[in-house]
Amino acid sequence: MMIVYDRNTGKIVGHCSKVFDSGQWRDATITELYPGQDIAHLAAAHFPDDARYLLHGAENWRLRKDESGSVVGIERLPALHLACDAADSDGDDVPDIPANGFSTAHVQRTVKSTGGTASVELRSSTETVSATVTASALGYRPGRLHLEFTPVAAASGLRSR
Repeated sequence: MMIVYDRNTGKIVGHCSKVFDSGQWRDATITELYPGQDIAHLAAAHFPDDARYLLHGAENWRLRKDESGSVVGIERLPALHLACDAADSDGDDVPDIPANGFSTAHVQRTVKSTGGTASVELRSSTETVSATVTASALGYRPGRLHLEFTPVAAASGLRSR
């Protein structure tokens, strides 16, 4: 697999497995992949094909370099991990917050590679809906946390007709 990257930024811009040409498999060239374009700022590194690269998408990978700055591989971007203090009351593995307009959950983002954290307080709505909290940061895969605002039990003094 050939990984094409920008020499200036180190950002991966493309990839290609071997091409079948005149009855033989061979590596493609940058010129073939980007015909008629200025490729002076592009470089390529060759590695064994890895289905995980395609499975997770090119945007979730970065170049791995050694101490001298030479490209020695690719690696997945570290992920942001989200967690909250709300419990899962109905057993569906999604945290629940009562939909009463004043209950809260504290969502915390953790960056395992640096040990950094950030937190936010999420206040419930009065509607029974689901919510997704997403955190993103340059150089990391986004983190997502799904929550549900669940119905509140009816007031005990009301009668149905």
